[in-house]
Amino acid sequence: MIKCVAIDDEPKALEIIRNHISKIDYLNLLNVFTDPFKAIEFIEKTSVDLVFLDINMPDIDGMKLIKHFKYKPHIIFTTAYSEYALQSYEVEAVDYLLKPFDFSRFLTAVTKVKERAILNTVHDDFFFVNAGSQKKRLLFKDILYVQGEGNYVVYHTLYDKTMVRASISETIDQLPRNTFVQIHRSTIVSLHNLEKVEDNQVYIQNKKHQISATYRDAFLKLINSMK
Repeated sequence: MIKCVAIDDEPKALEIIRNHISKIDYLNLLNVFTDPFKAIEFIEKTSVDLVFLDINMPDIDGMKLIKHFKYKPHIIFTTAYSEYALQSYEVEAVDYLLKPFDFSRFLTAVTKVKERAILNTVHDDFFFVNAGSQKKRLLFKDILYVQGEGNYVVYHTLYDKTMVRASISETIDQLPRNTFVQIHRSTIVSLHNLEKVEDNQVYIQNKKHQISATYRDAFLKLINSMK
Protein backbone atom coordinates (compact mmCIF):
# COMPACT_ATOMS: atom_id res chain seq x y z
CA MET A 1 0.00 0.00 0.00
CA ILE A 2 1.33 3.43 -0.99
CA LYS A 3 0.50 6.05 1.65
CA CYS A 4 -0.12 9.47 0.16
CA VAL A 5 -1.28 13.01 0.87
CA ALA A 6 -2.45 15.80 -1.45
CA ILE A 7 -1.65 19.50 -1.08
CA ASP A 8 -3.52 22.15 -3.07
CA ASP A 9 -5.02 25.51 -2.15
CA GLU A 10 -8.08 24.72 -4.29
CA PRO A 11 -10.62 22.37 -2.59
CA LYS A 12 -12.06 21.35 -5.98
CA ALA A 13 -8.63 20.16 -7.13
CA LEU A 14 -8.29 18.09 -3.95
CA GLU A 15 -11.69 16.53 -4.54
CA ILE A 16 -10.63 15.42 -8.04
CA ILE A 17 -7.48 13.81 -6.63
CA ARG A 18 -9.50 12.17 -3.84
CA ASN A 19 -11.91 10.73 -6.42
CA HIS A 20 -9.09 9.37 -8.61
CA ILE A 21 -7.36 7.78 -5.62
CA SER A 22 -10.58 6.06 -4.55
CA LYS A 23 -10.43 4.02 -7.76
CA ILE A 24 -6.91 2.68 -7.14
CA ASP A 25 -6.66 -0.06 -4.55
CA TYR A 26 -2.94 0.29 -3.80
CA LEU A 27 -3.21 3.97 -2.82
CA ASN A 28 -4.07 4.96 0.75
CA LEU A 29 -4.96 8.66 1.04
CA LEU A 30 -3.98 9.69 4.56
CA ASN A 31 -5.01 13.34 4.37
CA VAL A 32 -5.51 16.38 2.12
CA PHE A 33 -4.39 19.93 2.84
CA THR A 34 -5.19 23.41 1.60
CA ASP A 35 -2.68 24.77 4.12
CA PRO A 36 0.85 23.74 3.04
CA PHE A 37 2.34 24.43 6.48
CA LYS A 38 -0.05 22.01 8.17
CA ALA A 39 0.96 19.51 5.50
CA ILE A 40 4.63 19.92 6.44
CA GLU A 41 3.82 19.23 10.11
CA PHE A 42 1.84 16.13 9.15
CA ILE A 43 4.53 14.73 6.85
CA GLU A 44 7.23 15.25 9.50
CA LYS A 45 5.27 13.11 11.96
CA THR A 46 3.82 10.52 9.58
CA SER A 47 5.33 8.01 7.18
CA VAL A 48 4.25 9.26 3.75
CA ASP A 49 5.32 7.59 0.51
CA LEU A 50 3.78 9.94 -2.06
CA VAL A 51 2.74 13.60 -2.18
CA PHE A 52 0.46 15.10 -4.82
CA LEU A 53 1.62 18.70 -4.77
CA ASP A 54 0.33 21.89 -6.36
CA ILE A 55 3.01 24.41 -7.29
CA ASN A 56 1.38 27.82 -7.48
CA MET A 57 0.01 28.40 -3.97
CA PRO A 58 -0.39 31.80 -2.25
CA ASP A 59 1.85 31.35 0.82
CA ILE A 60 4.60 29.10 -0.52
CA ASP A 61 5.08 27.44 -3.90
CA GLY A 62 5.43 23.69 -4.19
CA MET A 63 9.04 23.83 -5.37
CA LYS A 64 10.07 25.58 -2.15
CA LEU A 65 7.77 23.46 -0.01
CA ILE A 66 9.57 20.20 -0.74
CA LYS A 67 12.77 21.63 0.72
CA HIS A 68 11.07 21.55 4.12
CA PHE A 69 10.42 17.80 4.04
CA LYS A 70 12.64 15.96 6.52
CA TYR A 71 12.40 12.79 4.44
CA LYS A 72 11.90 12.90 0.72
CA PRO A 73 8.69 11.17 -0.42
CA HIS A 74 7.81 10.60 -4.05
CA ILE A 75 6.45 13.80 -5.58
CA ILE A 76 3.82 14.13 -8.31
CA PHE A 77 3.22 17.77 -9.16
CA THR A 78 -0.34 18.84 -10.02
CA THR A 79 -0.50 22.31 -11.55
CA ALA A 80 -2.19 24.46 -14.16
CA TYR A 81 1.12 25.99 -15.23
CA SER A 82 3.34 24.23 -17.75
CA GLU A 83 6.37 26.50 -17.22
CA TYR A 84 7.43 24.61 -14.09
CA ALA A 85 7.94 21.31 -15.91
CA LEU A 86 11.72 21.66 -16.24
CA GLN A 87 12.09 22.54 -12.56
CA SER A 88 10.10 19.45 -11.61
CA TYR A 89 12.73 17.23 -13.24
CA GLU A 90 15.50 19.11 -11.46
CA VAL A 91 13.95 18.21 -8.09
CA GLU A 92 13.45 14.64 -9.37
CA ALA A 93 9.66 14.54 -9.24
CA VAL A 94 8.10 11.27 -10.41
CA ASP A 95 5.68 13.05 -12.75
CA TYR A 96 4.12 16.39 -13.65
CA LEU A 97 0.34 16.47 -14.11
CA LEU A 98 -0.98 19.48 -15.96
CA LYS A 99 -4.50 20.48 -14.90
CA PRO A 100 -7.08 19.49 -15.91
CA PHE A 101 -5.87 15.88 -16.02
CA ASP A 102 -8.13 12.85 -16.45
CA PHE A 103 -8.04 9.54 -14.60
CA SER A 104 -6.00 7.83 -17.31
CA ARG A 105 -3.19 10.37 -17.02
CA PHE A 106 -3.38 10.20 -13.23
CA LEU A 107 -3.10 6.41 -13.32
CA THR A 108 -0.01 6.62 -15.54
CA ALA A 109 1.68 8.84 -12.96
CA VAL A 110 0.92 6.70 -9.91
CA THR A 111 1.87 3.52 -11.78
CA LYS A 112 5.40 4.92 -11.99
CA VAL A 113 5.44 5.17 -8.19
CA LYS A 114 4.10 1.63 -7.85
CA GLU A 115 6.79 0.28 -10.19
CA ARG A 116 9.50 1.98 -8.16
CA ALA A 117 8.06 0.55 -4.94
CA ILE A 118 8.14 -2.97 -6.39
CA LEU A 119 11.63 -2.47 -7.80
CA ASN A 120 12.95 -1.18 -4.51
CA THR A 121 11.75 -3.94 -2.18
CA VAL A 122 14.72 -4.72 0.06
CA HIS A 123 15.71 -6.84 3.03
CA ASP A 124 16.56 -5.39 6.44
CA ASP A 125 20.31 -5.22 5.94
CA PHE A 126 21.07 -5.80 2.27
CA PHE A 127 19.74 -5.58 -1.28
CA PHE A 128 20.72 -6.67 -4.77
CA VAL A 129 21.78 -4.48 -7.69
CA ASN A 130 22.27 -5.31 -11.34
CA ALA A 131 25.99 -4.88 -11.99
CA GLY A 132 26.51 -5.70 -15.65
CA SER A 133 25.34 -9.26 -16.24
CA GLN A 134 25.45 -10.11 -12.54
CA LYS A 135 23.34 -9.44 -9.47
CA LYS A 136 25.50 -8.23 -6.64
CA ARG A 137 24.53 -8.12 -2.98
CA LEU A 138 25.32 -4.90 -1.12
CA LEU A 139 25.14 -4.48 2.64
CA PHE A 140 23.70 -1.12 3.68
CA LYS A 141 26.28 -0.74 6.46
CA ASP A 142 29.14 -1.06 3.95
CA ILE A 143 27.98 1.73 1.64
CA LEU A 144 29.89 4.99 2.14
CA TYR A 145 28.28 7.10 -0.57
CA VAL A 146 26.74 6.89 -4.04
CA GLN A 147 27.88 9.08 -6.91
CA GLY A 148 25.91 9.73 -10.11
CA GLU A 149 27.85 9.43 -13.37
CA GLY A 150 25.70 10.07 -16.43
CA ASN A 151 23.20 7.23 -16.82
CA TYR A 152 24.89 5.28 -14.02
CA VAL A 153 25.50 5.46 -10.29
CA VAL A 154 28.56 4.16 -8.49
CA TYR A 155 28.21 2.63 -5.02
CA HIS A 156 31.37 3.34 -3.05
CA THR A 157 31.65 0.82 -0.23
CA LEU A 158 34.21 0.00 2.43
CA TYR A 159 35.71 -2.57 0.08
CA ASP A 160 35.11 -1.69 -3.57
CA LYS A 161 33.02 0.16 -6.13
CA THR A 162 29.96 -1.09 -7.98
CA MET A 163 28.55 0.62 -11.07
CA VAL A 164 24.82 0.27 -11.73
CA ARG A 165 22.69 1.63 -14.56
CA ALA A 166 20.26 3.81 -12.61
CA SER A 167 19.48 7.42 -11.74
CA ILE A 168 20.14 9.08 -8.42
CA SER A 169 16.37 9.45 -7.85
CA GLU A 170 15.84 5.71 -8.36
CA THR A 171 18.76 4.96 -6.06
CA ILE A 172 17.66 7.14 -3.13
CA ASP A 173 14.27 5.41 -3.26
CA GLN A 174 16.00 2.06 -2.84
CA LEU A 175 17.95 3.05 0.25
CA PRO A 176 16.63 3.34 3.84
CA ARG A 177 15.65 6.96 4.45
CA ASN A 178 16.81 6.93 8.05
CA THR A 179 20.34 6.00 6.96
CA PHE A 180 20.97 7.60 3.57
CA VAL A 181 20.38 11.19 2.49
CA GLN A 182 20.85 13.05 -0.76
CA ILE A 183 23.08 16.13 -0.43
CA HIS A 184 23.62 16.99 -4.08
CA ARG A 185 21.99 16.34 -7.42
CA SER A 186 24.52 13.55 -7.96
CA THR A 187 25.48 12.50 -4.42
CA ILE A 188 23.93 10.34 -1.69
CA VAL A 189 25.80 9.79 1.57
CA SER A 190 25.53 7.31 4.43
CA LEU A 191 24.80 8.97 7.76
CA HIS A 192 26.32 5.99 9.57
CA ASN A 193 29.64 6.53 7.81
CA LEU A 194 29.63 10.32 7.91
CA GLU A 195 32.59 11.67 9.89
CA LYS A 196 31.81 15.38 10.12
CA VAL A 197 29.90 18.29 8.62
CA GLU A 198 31.81 21.49 8.01
CA ASP A 199 30.35 24.57 6.29
CA ASN A 200 28.75 23.22 3.10
CA GLN A 201 30.67 19.97 3.04
CA VAL A 202 30.50 16.52 4.61
CA TYR A 203 33.45 14.20 5.14
CA ILE A 204 33.47 10.43 4.67
CA GLN A 205 36.83 8.69 5.06
CA ASN A 206 38.54 12.07 4.61
CA LYS A 207 36.83 12.65 1.27
CA LYS A 208 34.85 15.90 0.94
CA HIS A 209 31.37 16.02 -0.58
CA GLN A 210 29.60 19.28 -1.38
CA ILE A 211 26.13 19.98 0.04
CA SER A 212 24.11 21.88 -2.56
CA ALA A 213 21.64 24.62 -1.61
CA THR A 214 18.73 22.51 -2.90
CA TYR A 215 19.31 19.78 -0.30
CA ARG A 216 20.98 21.70 2.53
CA ASP A 217 17.91 22.53 4.65
CA ALA A 218 16.49 19.00 4.53
CA PHE A 219 19.92 17.53 5.30
CA LEU A 220 20.49 19.77 8.32
CA LYS A 221 17.01 19.04 9.66
CA LEU A 222 17.71 15.34 9.46
CA ILE A 223 21.09 15.72 11.17
CA ASN A 224 19.63 17.87 13.94
CA SER A 225 16.82 15.40 14.54
CA MET A 226 19.42 12.72 15.31
CA LYS A 227 20.98 14.58 18.22
